[in-house]
Amino acid sequence: MESTHPERRQTPRRCCSLMIEVRAPEQRYPNRCETTDISPGGCYVKSLFPLPVGTVVDVSIRTGDTEVQTKGVVKTSDPALGNGIEFTEMTPSQTLQLQHYLKTLPEAEAPEFIP
Repeated sequence: MESTHPERRQTPRRCCSLMIEVRAPEQRYPNRCETTDISPGGCYVKSLFPLPVGTVVDVSIRTGDTEVQTKGVVKTSDPALGNGIEFTEMTPSQTLQLQHYLKTLPEAEAPEFIP
């Protein structure tokens, strides 16, 4: 079956399970989540209580011995599943850190349907 949803990602996703903290401005404490996939442009995080689309968030990702902190915006919100987050403010050194880590991971296969 062919998908009617075009691929929106600009860079390949990598399957991985990374610890990530996501915090919206109105939240006192960050939501500790786990990624299912990640790319230099964003990630998908598992969460029972996903944030609404359009929410601006602070993101902190642990990649082995390093931590990448950036800002992002929620692009997808799947009830009781999680959020797709686009990274919006990443410094060149943070991007390089993340790209270096991603080279160690296998490329994810695109799903049939992207909600």
